[in-house]
Amino acid sequence: MKTSQFNFGKWSLSRLVRWTVLLVVGGWVLLNWHGDRTVNELAIRYTYPESKWVTIENQAIHYRDKGKGPVLLLLHDEGSSMHTWARWTDTLSQKYRVISVDLPGFGLTGPNLRGSYSSFMYASFIQQLTDSLRLSTFSLAGVGMGAQIAWFYAAERPGRVEKLVLIGSKGFEKSSASWVTIFAQTPVLNRVMWVITPKEFFRLLLEEVYADDRMVTDSLVIRHFELTLRPGNRKAFTSRASVRDNRPPVDFIEKIRVPTLIMWGAEDALISTQHAYDFHRQIRGSFIKIYQNSGHWPQEEWPVESAMDVQAFLEDRF
Repeated sequence: MKTSQFNFGKWSLSRLVRWTVLLVVGGWVLLNWHGDRTVNELAIRYTYPESKWVTIENQAIHYRDKGKGPVLLLLHDEGSSMHTWARWTDTLSQKYRVISVDLPGFGLTGPNLRGSYSSFMYASFIQQLTDSLRLSTFSLAGVGMGAQIAWFYAAERPGRVEKLVLIGSKGFEKSSASWVTIFAQTPVLNRVMWVITPKEFFRLLLEEVYADDRMVTDSLVIRHFELTLRPGNRKAFTSRASVRDNRPPVDFIEKIRVPTLIMWGAEDALISTQHAYDFHRQIRGSFIKIYQNSGHWPQEEWPVESAMDVQAFLEDRF
């Protein structure tokens, strides 16, 4: 007795399923296959009137320089750009010279030409940048990865940093890999990420960053998506993910002697608020501020209040 089969003309059910799956997967790949966008094309949308460029080790570095007065240098987080500081810049540039920069591997600056993305490279980059801009001393603020670069730099070169602001800083958290990082570390799959970039992945990632998902607007998602398409930025992401030991020694934190303000979102889903108090204990005389109803980037969720707190701190009124 023959086993019955469902036939659709010459098509068996199993064959129909295979072709359906193939077409769905093929359609998804085609929909999310994105070529690079040229720097000139992106610059039209993502530069500011105050945007400038400086060459460091044969690489053009994009930065924004607005205002006059004491200098405040701002370092963005991983997966971000100088645009995260837009509201702070508008507020603080009324009294300060506010400089924000697209770090190597991000934004319009693009990949590091040497392919290095360790914390040690970034600390060296800050030294070269500030030397190129002739900044003998300055205050330094960073968020997430940028905060880690900032405290490492301040610990190594205390004579250059006047005051330090750390927002949701990396340092004490346990080393763990997200599913995106695991993909980026996996041979073959990481090369796929250089060309297949689903826009909606950015929405999912940003919803982890913000406490209020309503802040994850279409324009925000598009900005993060498009800047990732800058030539070399997607490869830079997989290169950073492959750096196994990218953490400066935590022991360096207690070497920090400059006045420090520690800021954190109470609902930070990426780095526990408990680590704010770890930094507070390690940095002698530091101040701490926790923002309710805020995730990992309080400088964006509470831009005016957090900027006013920074100004008060810089003016010894905090």
